[in-house]
Amino acid sequence: MENPTKRKVREAEHFLSMMKQTLEDDNTFSYNLSAFLSAARSITLYLQKQYAHRNGFAEWYCTYKIKMPADPELKYLNKARADDIHTEYVQTGITREIKVNLGLLLVKEGVSVAEQAKEPEYKPTAKSSPRTVRRFFPKFEQVDVIEFCENQLVKLTRIVEKCENRFS
Repeated sequence: MENPTKRKVREAEHFLSMMKQTLEDDNTFSYNLSAFLSAARSITLYLQKQYAHRNGFAEWYCTYKIKMPADPELKYLNKARADDIHTEYVQTGITREIKVNLGLLLVKEGVSVAEQAKEPEYKPTAKSSPRTVRRFFPKFEQVDVIEFCENQLVKLTRIVEKCENRFS
């Protein structure tokens, strides 16, 4: 039988991967972020259900129940998931890049201004569509959302690994 906790970890990894692929699409990115938050939060819930009957698990896990809410990033991840599920989509800041080509008028030295005005070499301005470079949570502006989520998933995966090493 498949390990339900590990399956939940893979689900979170899947939606994290989808976030990377849909960075440009505001709505689709938001849907994948929502799914990631839900899956990531469920990891420890699955862990508790899967190992609750193991001797010593409750005492072992108690330390993590204290540590996780004390971690500002994991605490934010949990709050973001609760807000997303119960009240509103999680807002992310966006950094976008627009490339602009500037018009250019070449002036030749030694030729009168009147002559140059007759046949100027002019290239019109061209503007590209905005490209999303990064997204961030307003509370953690210095860290990209994807990097932030990867870091939290690493923390949760380590807890799962420690649990499996001890109770499998």
